[in-house]
Amino acid sequence: MVNSNWGYQVSDTIQLAYLTRAGIIESRHHGMVCLTGPDGKLIQEHGNSRKLIYPRSAVKPLQALALRRAGLELSGVQLAMSSASHQGTPDHTAIVLSILADAGLSESDLMCPVAWPGNPKARAAAASETRAAFNCSGKHAAFLAACVKNGWDTKTYLQPEHPLQKLIVEVIEEFSGEKIPLSTFDGCGAPLHLMSLQGLARAIGKFAETETQIRDAMLANPWVVDDRGASDTLVMEKGMLAKIGAEGVFVIGLASGHGVAVKVADGSMRPAGLAAIKMLLNNNLLDKKIYDELFAKLTVSSLGGAEKLGQLEVAF
Repeated sequence: MVNSNWGYQVSDTIQLAYLTRAGIIESRHHGMVCLTGPDGKLIQEHGNSRKLIYPRSAVKPLQALALRRAGLELSGVQLAMSSASHQGTPDHTAIVLSILADAGLSESDLMCPVAWPGNPKARAAAASETRAAFNCSGKHAAFLAACVKNGWDTKTYLQPEHPLQKLIVEVIEEFSGEKIPLSTFDGCGAPLHLMSLQGLARAIGKFAETETQIRDAMLANPWVVDDRGASDTLVMEKGMLAKIGAEGVFVIGLASGHGVAVKVADGSMRPAGLAAIKMLLNNNLLDKKIYDELFAKLTVSSLGGAEKLGQLEVAF
C-alpha cells in the first residue's frame, strides 16, 4: 500500500524563483533544493529535501553506470548518449543507431515510444515520428546493447524483474544511500524509482566524484546529453556534470563529490537550473563570474516588444 506521506506537500516547499515585469512580480515558482557534501551529508536545504520525488531522467547517469557494470564498454559520444535526454537531431539519432548496429540490433528493437524530434529544426525536417527521435532512445539502445553483451532477453528489458533493471536498482540504492520504497514506470516505459531529493543529490555528487569515465564523456560531449543551448548542456560546458529530469528536476554533480538536486513544484524547467547554480554560489562552490555567465543564459526575460522589462530571479 502506498504511504500518502511519502510525497511532498506545499508546506515542504519554498519560493525558488519569481518573474518580474516592470517592477511587479508576475509569476512565482516554488520547490525544493538541497546540497550534499562529499561525505553524503546534507550541507544546506531550502524546503524539505527528505521528501520523496520521482527523479525522472536525472538518474540516467546512474543507469549508464549499471550498464558499465554489466560489461557494456561504450566510449566517447556513445557513452555520453547512454545518459542522454537528447533532442532528436540527425547527429543524435545517428549515435543511437550506431549503438544498436554495433550490438547487431536495429531501431525496431527499441521499446521506447515514437516521437518527433525535440529540436525545432530537426522536427521541421522530419517526415514522421520515430523511436530513435524519442529523447530516451540513447538509454534504450544502451540497455539493449548491455542485454546482448550478457545474453539477456531483449524483449523484456523494461520489466522490473529483468536482470538489467535489478542491477539498476542496486546502483541507485548504493549511490543514494537509500532503499527504494516504490517503483513505477517513466514516460519512456523504463522502471522509475521513488527517492528523496537529498538522496538524489547524494547520488549525483558521488557519481561525479567516482565515475570519471562516464562523467568525462558527458563533459566532453555535452550537446549529446541534451542539445546545444540546453540548460544542462550550458552547465556542463563550464565543467560541471548536470542533468535534467522531467517535471522540474535538475541535478549538478561536482568532481569534489558535492551534489545539488532541485525539484520545482509546478513541474516547470525554467527555474531549475538557476536554483541549482545559485545553491553552489551561496556555498562558495561556484565562481561568481561563471555564475553570472550562466545566469544570463539560463534566465528568462520579460519583454515588452523588444524592450526588456524584467527577468526570472532566484529567490534565495
